Amino acid sequence: MGIITLEKSDHLFWLGRYTERVHTTLKMYLKSSDRMIDSDPNYYSVYCKKIGITNIYGSRENFAKTYPFDDTDPNSIISNLNRAYDNAIVMRDYIGTETMAYIQLAIDDIKTAERGDTPLADLMLAIDHILAFWGCVNDLIDDEQIRNIIKLGKGVERIDLYLSLNRSAADIQKEYRRMKQFLAKSLMRYDESVLYTMDNMLSEYEFDYMNVRNLLRNLFTVSQ
Repeated sequence: MGIITLEKSDHLFWLGRYTERVHTTLKMYLKSSDRMIDSDPNYYSVYCKKIGITNIYGSRENFAKTYPFDDTDPNSIISNLNRAYDNAIVMRDYIGTETMAYIQLAIDDIKTAERGDTPLADLMLAIDHILAFWGCVNDLIDDEQIRNIIKLGKGVERIDLYLSLNRSAADIQKEYRRMKQFLAKSLMRYDESVLYTMDNMLSEYEFDYMNVRNLLRNLFTVSQ
């Protein structure tokens, strides 16, 4: 299979991050769509603020047209899924074609949703295929280090999103403990002083979410 170089680790790490980003934001988008339809047509602006993206949309209709489907919008769901696929393509010999295929199926679901009469139902299929991707990571990738790097990326992304969404301290601390387990097994390079500071901050009942988020972004040197 070959040595997991820094470049390969980078691709695996971001494969985990982007797939988790798509999974979480897709679920949020579906819930927000119901709210925008039923009671609050301007809730899309709250959604943008929650996940930390610039509100460029101007209306509920444009948000529903652009945010899930427009690959020229760098914050869109399809753009993040395309980035996941780009990383999967590079690492296909390491993760397997079946694992990678579920990301392609999720992309197909989103394209079908854009063209079809039941977009929300089709987007739910994309969530199912992302979950199938994670099932393949667990079941079909034999190399433990590869699995752990992908799961590390997933964990880092989930913590970052949870901090942005102001999830409970207990939820964030739980995900942080899980992330550290994958970190220890992944052999990824990280800044030990940053991790030490995060350990101290997250051991408290209350902590500054923004400070933790900034630390998280400085924990690794990998970037895309």
